[in-house]
Amino acid sequence: MISLITFAPAIAALLILFTSDEKPRVIRLVAFFGSFFSLFLTLMVWVKFDPAGGLQFVECHSWISLIGVDYFVGVDGVSLLVILLTAILFPICLLASGDQGERSKTYFFLISLQFTGLFGAFTALNFFHWFLFWEAALVPAFFLIKLFGGEDRDSAALNFFLFTVLGSVAMLIGFIAVFLEVDSFDFIELAKLGASGELFSSLGSAYPFIFLAILLGLWVKVPLFPLHLWQPSAYAEAPTAVSMLLTGVLSKMGVYAFLRLVVPLFPEALREYSSILLGLALVTILWGAFLALRQTDLKKLLAYSSLNHVAYCMLGIFAAAAGTSALSDAAQLSLQGATLQMFAHGVAAAGLFYGIGLLEERRGMRELDSFGGIGKVMPRFAVFFYILTFCSIGLPFLAGFAAEFLIFGGSFAHAPVVTSISVIGLLATAVFLLTVLQKVFTGPLCKEGESFGDLSTEETSTLLPLLVIVFWVGIAPAAWLELSETSISALSALFR
Repeated sequence: MISLITFAPAIAALLILFTSDEKPRVIRLVAFFGSFFSLFLTLMVWVKFDPAGGLQFVECHSWISLIGVDYFVGVDGVSLLVILLTAILFPICLLASGDQGERSKTYFFLISLQFTGLFGAFTALNFFHWFLFWEAALVPAFFLIKLFGGEDRDSAALNFFLFTVLGSVAMLIGFIAVFLEVDSFDFIELAKLGASGELFSSLGSAYPFIFLAILLGLWVKVPLFPLHLWQPSAYAEAPTAVSMLLTGVLSKMGVYAFLRLVVPLFPEALREYSSILLGLALVTILWGAFLALRQTDLKKLLAYSSLNHVAYCMLGIFAAAAGTSALSDAAQLSLQGATLQMFAHGVAAAGLFYGIGLLEERRGMRELDSFGGIGKVMPRFAVFFYILTFCSIGLPFLAGFAAEFLIFGGSFAHAPVVTSISVIGLLATAVFLLTVLQKVFTGPLCKEGESFGDLSTEETSTLLPLLVIVFWVGIAPAAWLELSETSISALSALFR
């Protein structure tokens, strides 16, 4: 079933290649078919998933036995949440893509291929083919930005490519070094070696350097300061649906990989360097928030906001590794908060980027001061945008509150000073997001806004599922937290 979820978009991409360029609607329908098939199967996995059962839906087939490479996939509580996020956003991103006209074949081929890479990266349990899927998710993003982005798309795509490739090379070197010492690419086997301390002993003096190499590869993807420089331009120049994809799912690949690879394999290194890592997470939180305050381009403002919010996930992970509290559940709280934040932020941020895309489509620009009073002519849109914004700010009964409450609750027990300072980032987030609401939706109606139409049926259909999830997670977070409880409990035990 996992393989069907993964390769359904790839099959759709192949069918798109054999569809005539003169049939853009058919091309889009084929892409939709792949997305809904993956979503349907993911929902089946969700329904059948046993939260107490650990790794499930496992498929393992020998591939390159000479070097211990298996096609090995499965789902646990951590991966299920991000697979659900990916499957939900897939058809929503296609809806947000609109009709690409003559370029439909290239566009929908690339975006379908990208989702295969994403599904594969979230389910693979052997480094060799996990790395193939990792790259398969990044390469289409480069071409989508390069071919379909804004005026500065060339430099944005180049920066994205250079940073991600350098990070991938560093990570590849690190894992090759691990393989040469322990003769395994298997994540489950490597996690056992990491938990027992055998990996630490086997790598010897090379342990910190290998840890750093793998850390750099993931640091770029999250991203965190100072390797975040590619992010603002990539998010701003990408077409709307690709911006949704970048902030909603691709940034979560790095966070997920920390939970899947770094925490189980390198608990000693995380504990030893937790102070430095917490400091860098804090800088990213504050840097993202205060740079957002200076932005007039709405997409760049949301890009820095995304940088700020994803850094809270890393705060939760690094605080769990600090392990200085007598509160035994603190590490589990912060790790579960980080996991839920991946999901909550992915949904809310994707919706906000879609909203900015709609404003740009109507106005022809996205400068903050180009709007004003449009809540009068777009009341339905205003309701959607307000709710998603309040979710990002962290208001109670919305998804962002549940996630951030857990992160701060667990992190404060282990790293009270850093956590307390990071609250400044929350305040700055509230300031710049509320400023957006004030300048865009309230006050006198701008002249150009008189011709703005409210949400169409298709636009409403795109946003409505996101709002349902935002309320569902915010009002009943226990149902979502239960999915990852067993997996997170095993990870938090490494730091006790």
